[in-house]
Amino acid sequence: MKAALCLVILLIIGVSGAGCVSRSPNPDITVTSPDIDDMTPVNAGSFDIYTAEFQIKNPANQTFSDVEVRISLIPAMAYCHSLSKSVDYPVLNPQEKKTERISIAEFSGLGCQYSFLFDAASGR
Repeated sequence: MKAALCLVILLIIGVSGAGCVSRSPNPDITVTSPDIDDMTPVNAGSFDIYTAEFQIKNPANQTFSDVEVRISLIPAMAYCHSLSKSVDYPVLNPQEKKTERISIAEFSGLGCQYSFLFDAASGR
């Protein structure tokens, strides 16, 4: 009986504590890339390096805390590689914009093209 009571108390503490640190999806945060369709590779020996800039924006009139944005580069051709990068911000203020740069290396001469997806979450 004593052991069951201890387990119930531990379960209640665990469940109530889990809600304090979790992030939830945030549809207000947006990510754009003006140059994703026009990435010109830079040759570095037997590799081409593709780089794109991403603008992370908070267009809302609300401050978000504990923000995580995950950006995934998706290749248009099957022989090119995908890449995902997560960035964390402690706070994203109203109307604030951040810029992130993502680079990926491919074998030279492949002519890769990419699109992207993103997920944003915050502690609100």
